[in-house]
Amino acid sequence: MPKEPVHLAIFKEENIDGAAEAVERLRNLGIADRDMSILSGIPYSEHILGRPVSWTRVGIIGLGGAVVGFLIALALSFGTQSLYPIRVGNQPFWAIPTSIVVIFELTMLGLLISTFIGVFVETITPTYGPQGYHPKISDGNIAILFTCPPEMDEKMHAELTPLGAELVHRSEVKNL
Repeated sequence: MPKEPVHLAIFKEENIDGAAEAVERLRNLGIADRDMSILSGIPYSEHILGRPVSWTRVGIIGLGGAVVGFLIALALSFGTQSLYPIRVGNQPFWAIPTSIVVIFELTMLGLLISTFIGVFVETITPTYGPQGYHPKISDGNIAILFTCPPEMDEKMHAELTPLGAELVHRSEVKNL
């Protein structure tokens, strides 16, 4: 939990430009992106509100799972035939066309399982930014939660109120 108080600025859904401008002004006043959180009932992209793109590790985890699945498939398809060689007539030693199906399926299985685990892990990892909630967020409003030193309270109110912020309080924030 941050040591500085958490402030809440609520903007109406129609005033999305004001919310984006508020994020930019907070950034200009010295509030770092890690000290801001944007909550809304509608998932807005980072570009709309001027936020940096948030990257997750799900793609890398999925790629790692696909590689592991591919290696397991190769071991099952070609390793088994190498360990227990059986020559049947004029047939090739490794049946590549039938092995392609097994290799594809196990590669996709590794990808799907690791992606599921990656999404699950990303979902349960805690966020370290400011946390809070206000019931107006469920009504379609956009909330900007940010932390700032107490001596900057008046300056924040003066900057955000002309942009259309309905509430700029710290007493209304309910910690989760």
